Amino acid sequence: MESGQRIQRNEQAVFRELAEGEGGVLLHLESGAYHGLNPIGTVIWGLVGDGSTFGDLVEGVRSRLTDAPAELVSDVAAFIEDLVERDLLIFSEE
Repeated sequence: MESGQRIQRNEQAVFRELAEGEGGVLLHLESGAYHGLNPIGTVIWGLVGDGSTFGDLVEGVRSRLTDAPAELVSDVAAFIEDLVERDLLIFSEE
């Protein structure tokens, strides 16, 4: 995944945050499937907002961690790719 790759939320995805520090849950309105997010997944979902680049997402997560793991880039990429496969995030053309 390239740093400039733009990512945005699918309009069919609805998010609800759970209790503080507990993560969140996504519901795909069309399929009815629920998807749980851990606290870092919830941070990434929030950073995507109406659209963000992959590089901005990685830096946003890095800035929120006191000791970011060496594999942060690949972890964020895997998470994004998983949500794209589940049709919760989409790659935008912009």
